[in-house]
Amino acid sequence: MESIERELSERVLQYLVAISTYGGMRQAAVGLGVNVSTISRQVALAERALRLSLVSRRGRRMELTEAGQMAVEYFRERDRQARRFRAQLDEYRGLRRGQVTIAVGEGIVTNLVSVVLKEFHIKYPNIVVELRTGRLPELLSMVREDEVDIGISIGASTDPTLNSRLFQSEPLCAIFSVDHRMSARKSVSMEELGNERLVFMPADFGLQTYIDAILADIGRIYVPAFRCDLFSTAAAIAAQNLAVAFMTRRAAQERITAGQVKAVPIDHPIARTFDRYVTTRVGRRLGPAANYLLREVIRLMSTR
Repeated sequence: MESIERELSERVLQYLVAISTYGGMRQAAVGLGVNVSTISRQVALAERALRLSLVSRRGRRMELTEAGQMAVEYFRERDRQARRFRAQLDEYRGLRRGQVTIAVGEGIVTNLVSVVLKEFHIKYPNIVVELRTGRLPELLSMVREDEVDIGISIGASTDPTLNSRLFQSEPLCAIFSVDHRMSARKSVSMEELGNERLVFMPADFGLQTYIDAILADIGRIYVPAFRCDLFSTAAAIAAQNLAVAFMTRRAAQERITAGQVKAVPIDHPIARTFDRYVTTRVGRRLGPAANYLLREVIRLMSTR
């Protein structure tokens, strides 16, 4: 019943527009290719339902009343909005507008920006990309609660509501100042770092869970000289030769490129597979921009 009423309402609005355009009911009928009695009957039904006059006769000319003119303006405004909406959808599909929100571990932000987002922004400058960082539980929570489109983090979740895909795996490294005596080593064991000043992250950081697992496996307990919750801070401490930090080569790339630190792989099975995952909520339909970025992260950042 409601669909029939909507159809009648749409038809009446079109008839009123035609009456306004052609200057009369008969002329509107000719212009639309319908019987004048059809227009007259439908307009009369609408007037009875509204208890308002939509048209009035002035001499031999049929004109719209004020209520009829309001109906026509409503129809035209709705048509303008529909055209605007269709144009916006075309822009959205063509990645000429839109927004993507990404929850990303702080240790991979620099790599994400230089490898993926720089190229993406050049290609699609009108897409707004919002980046949020946090610890692993926070990143996964943001994905689970639909606060973000995509999560990029160390480690996957066993949560069945999340879909995690491995896209990058590289060894975990000790980050030494270039002046450190071990900086030229090809690898280093955790046992050899027992007498070194170390930088640890908070216990709920994905990286720290790897370090703790290695220490548990070799039966050692190390007390760090520093604790911090930013990889950039840990790398800065290492660069000053104040302590040895832990992260991947990619996470320390800026300091490595600047000639301040060196990344030496840790010689332990757990450290050889430091995995990163891209995560989405199961059942969430990503918009065109987010879907494209998800594919680009996997394509451009995957380790071969």
